[in-house]
Amino acid sequence: SKPQFTRNQFGASLGAVREALAGLTSEGLVTSEPQRGFTVSLISRKDLVDLTEARVGIELTCLESSIANGDLAWEGRVLATAHQLSRIGGAIKVTGETAGPEVELWHRYHEQFHEEIASACGNSWWLKLRKQLYIQSERYRRLSGPLAEYDRDVDAEHRAIADAVLARDAENAKML
Repeated sequence: SKPQFTRNQFGASLGAVREALAGLTSEGLVTSEPQRGFTVSLISRKDLVDLTEARVGIELTCLESSIANGDLAWEGRVLATAHQLSRIGGAIKVTGETAGPEVELWHRYHEQFHEEIASACGNSWWLKLRKQLYIQSERYRRLSGPLAEYDRDVDAEHRAIADAVLARDAENAKML
């Protein structure tokens, strides 16, 4: 049996609930079932594969455009965000944490880093699509739980991406 929640449990107005559900439905995170209400959208391996393929394509397009269009202020933001991500990543590596406030902070900096390197993209629709695909992929990532990747140096990977971006080497940045 699925858990049932009512707006009264959360002290929310009917208007706020409708607005939230409309937003979640438009993002594909919930589905409407006539005469039954709303449910969390289903996940599948095929959906994840299709989502990942689309996201990679859009990310690379935005990244290439951003490298071509970014100015000095953009470079500064990329550098600052890369530094913040590296500092919090180093702290997590030392403690070995896979959950908690520092890990959540790392995920926020990680999102900000990838958002920043794409932010100088000249096409607002690519950026909107990029954001939608990111939201959907985060759903899968959060459902998968913590994952220890002992054979990867994620911090070094992000430093290499930042270096390639700042060197305006689009091909290397896209490969990384």
